[in-house]
Amino acid sequence: PATVMRTLIRKESQVARLSAVVAATAVFLVTLVAVTSTPSRSVLGDGNGTIVFRPEGKFRIPTQIVEGAKGMTISCDLPGVKKEDIQLTYKEGRLTVRGDRKPPVMEGMRLVHQETVGGKLKCSFEIPDMIDPDKIVANHDNGVLILTLFKKPEVQPKIIPIH
Repeated sequence: PATVMRTLIRKESQVARLSAVVAATAVFLVTLVAVTSTPSRSVLGDGNGTIVFRPEGKFRIPTQIVEGAKGMTISCDLPGVKKEDIQLTYKEGRLTVRGDRKPPVMEGMRLVHQETVGGKLKCSFEIPDMIDPDKIVANHDNGVLILTLFKKPEVQPKIIPIH
């Protein structure tokens, strides 16, 4: 009976440890899903519209959104992605950025360490009605894609000069 009791206590201890590991893993997975599936939101200053950033795919594109009186600027960090490997589309209120970071060719070399990744990159932005889609301007400079979006004239504040 004492041996059976020790075996049962040991089994209960193992089950308790396994349950703790399963619970911790479940919390991690729920947090991971919440972080990766919840879009980042930036509200434009006057509350007339909201732009929603939606990262997609395996790699997240670091992005910054800044608003001014006449519009906004979206900066997407795309180091190692050439201008010709970026595609920008606008359809039904959604601005989508796609890129392809190609791994460097290493002839005669052996990879020792790597933190950067190659592959397809994608994110999209739900653009509010206050933005004029016909006036979206895109520039690529030194690995940064800069998108300039202008507000429609009727939603821009009237600037009154002081005499």
